[in-house]
Amino acid sequence: MSKTRREFFRDLVAIGAVQGFVASPAAARVMSALSDPSNAQEINPDFDSKAYDFWSGFLSSDVEPITHPTRGRGGESNVQPVFWHFNDKDGFRNAAALDSNKLITQGDVVVSLNTSAIKIAPQDQSTFDRLQNAQIRVDVAQKNAIIPSVIEPLAYTFVSGMLSSKTAPKPKGSTAGASSKSGSSSKSGSTGKSNSVQSVSVADDPTWQKMQNIILPSGQGRWALNVEAQKKDSLFHKILQTIIGGLGQFAPMIGLPGIAMSALQSFNALYGAIHALPVQVIKSNPQRVFATQDALQKTGSPESVSGLMLKSGTYVLIPANRAPAADQLKNLHVIQGRVVPQEVKRETQGPDVDAAAADTLPGVTYVSFEVEVQPTSIISSGR
Repeated sequence: MSKTRREFFRDLVAIGAVQGFVASPAAARVMSALSDPSNAQEINPDFDSKAYDFWSGFLSSDVEPITHPTRGRGGESNVQPVFWHFNDKDGFRNAAALDSNKLITQGDVVVSLNTSAIKIAPQDQSTFDRLQNAQIRVDVAQKNAIIPSVIEPLAYTFVSGMLSSKTAPKPKGSTAGASSKSGSSSKSGSTGKSNSVQSVSVADDPTWQKMQNIILPSGQGRWALNVEAQKKDSLFHKILQTIIGGLGQFAPMIGLPGIAMSALQSFNALYGAIHALPVQVIKSNPQRVFATQDALQKTGSPESVSGLMLKSGTYVLIPANRAPAADQLKNLHVIQGRVVPQEVKRETQGPDVDAAAADTLPGVTYVSFEVEVQPTSIISSGR
């Protein structure tokens, strides 16, 4: 093993022992080592240039939202998430086509973003079991800085490691089917199809709690979701094992709440360098979000600008290659982050909800988020 690789794993152990990833000197050394592609290839024998290029350029451009998804195979663009918004009054609506007149009028907003659940389609579950590790990464970034010319726009990034259901230890004291706000990290149900529907329960993690208070100055931001599997002997898998150790199937791995965009760019280079032939289930650069009517008007072309409307409710993100037609969602609603038929009552609990969700939209993988958007007042640069 080369000296560079030995030093990398020494620092990796140090990173796993601290809570504030970017605050540690070891993390700074690791990011510096992997920010250069030649060093990255020496440290990571499975260095993947496509993954490195994607994550190195992750923040450089926004992706257009999908308003009319077409199911089919044969292209990475098919795994871009379609953002569906749900509330009891309006049902499911494509978030890029929501009525902007129903957004908060103007000003700054504070967003609470709570990951609720993930439903894994059988095809994706077999991929996760074969590769034995995966991760869910959530990114929400400000468009404008809070204080102009003083600080950069900030980003809130969270990576949750996901181990195979065959290898992940069963967490102690968890309750099957518990909602994410319970703080448990559980595998829903005990047998059968309900195992495909699981809580992504990281609400008790101090880093994730900061995702409940995301400030979007002037009501603009960016949002991305990525879900992917890695080969089990990859460098990423070794990092996953080092940092989350013997925790449950979903475990907080790395949290970067309120990180400057320049620092996130450095981290992204590291993140891409440790990948090894990832299998993308959901893949996307950030998408623009508008939480106020005024933010949309200030683009200068509110009738033609592309972006997601951000309002309180449940967001269900589905890769385009699995996206159902709008009429398939008409008789469905959401309970505890799970998409179920309307005849399933809201008082239904635990495994019964999971079983209903497992049989609903067969073959569809999705991740759901509970979102709350409230007006606030700060000094921002977007005015």
